[in-house]
Amino acid sequence: MGLFSSLFGRLSLIVILVSILSAAALWTMTEWIVRTETQAQIARSVDTDIAGLADIYITGGPGELRQRMDDRLQLQSSGDRRYYLLATPSGIAITGNIRQWPELSSENSEAGLVSLPDGTAIFARATQLNPDLKLLVGRDTAAQSALLNRIRIAFLIAGFLLVLIIFVIGYFSTRRLKNRIGAINDAFREIGSGNLATAVPVDQRGDELDELSRHSNAMTSRLSALIAAHRDISDHTAHELRTPLMHLDNRLVAAMRETEDSAHIATLGRARQDIRDIVTMLDSLLDIASSRAQKGDRTGLSECDVSDIAAEIAELFAESAEDMGIDLRTDILPGVEMMANPAHLQRILSNLLDNALKYTPRGGTVKLAVRPGPNITVRDNGPGVPENMRDRIFERFVRVDASGAKGHGLGLALSQALAERNGLIIVCRDAQPGALFEIRPEGRD
Repeated sequence: MGLFSSLFGRLSLIVILVSILSAAALWTMTEWIVRTETQAQIARSVDTDIAGLADIYITGGPGELRQRMDDRLQLQSSGDRRYYLLATPSGIAITGNIRQWPELSSENSEAGLVSLPDGTAIFARATQLNPDLKLLVGRDTAAQSALLNRIRIAFLIAGFLLVLIIFVIGYFSTRRLKNRIGAINDAFREIGSGNLATAVPVDQRGDELDELSRHSNAMTSRLSALIAAHRDISDHTAHELRTPLMHLDNRLVAAMRETEDSAHIATLGRARQDIRDIVTMLDSLLDIASSRAQKGDRTGLSECDVSDIAAEIAELFAESAEDMGIDLRTDILPGVEMMANPAHLQRILSNLLDNALKYTPRGGTVKLAVRPGPNITVRDNGPGVPENMRDRIFERFVRVDASGAKGHGLGLALSQALAERNGLIIVCRDAQPGALFEIRPEGRD
């Protein structure tokens, strides 16, 4: 997971973007204020200057005006450059440092930005002193541009440092939070896999994540206690049910010894078989519950050779298949290994092969194949499983009565529970004809 693909990374990115936008908005506002204020100052300075020159003209006449204009041109500084032009009505220069009258109306005392032939931009105002004389006064805007450039550079540097600081703080904060959340997720992953003894780490920072960790640990402890209690109750219930059933079976055996009536003996024998079926069903239900409760728990698993186990089970069923007139074939690649409980794999394969032989007619074929993955398939050419039943047959007490076979409908449910206990899953598909049961690692398509 990348830095900005996490929740905290995206939050840091949002903070950085907000900081950049805030700095840009602040700069825009500052530039507008500075530009407006300096423009107003230049305009006031030009208006004051042109008003003073107009007064000089009124009191001293054109000669005095030209003299004062020349004095101001000689005394002006390079940092505050001023521009003057005294011209005839046609725009011919009489005196000043501007050679050409700009497009400003002197009759209307028009003011505005003017670009001189050398490219200099000035703010100027024109006025009509008399019908034969007009005056233009201007101020250089270079100081304003320089000030705006300095502010722009200052904002750029400050904004860059601000974003850099926020990025560094966000990066390390995100890494710290990501590590803490990652540790919590790892703990939950272990808990979800069945290892309820895993504790969610608490950093003792006193924040919401610590509170979440404490609540999670309390919940896990409570869940573990409930599972243990459920297991104890199940074991106790199984014992309490099995004991009277065994006592009843012993009484039936005693009754069979005391009678010579063959009908009574047959009836008592069927009753004993019913008792054994009930005990078998009870054991299967307990095994299913126990396997599902231990799903993901790696305790009791070891490296085992799936190929050898499959070959042994196939050999055990070979004689039964021959008696039933069914061709049992194998295609087992040697050396396929995985972490599992060997007894569980044996029971799963036994249930699937028994189920396949049960539903395959005489003269049919059952094939057991093993490939790396592991990928184990049991295929038959019997009547198959209807599409709407291919998921339901792994539920308890669900059967497909295609051939009138007897049973409680717990074999496939138990096989699925044992498979999940070992990190596997069983799926049923159409073999065209027949059914195909595939055992593969859980979560892999």
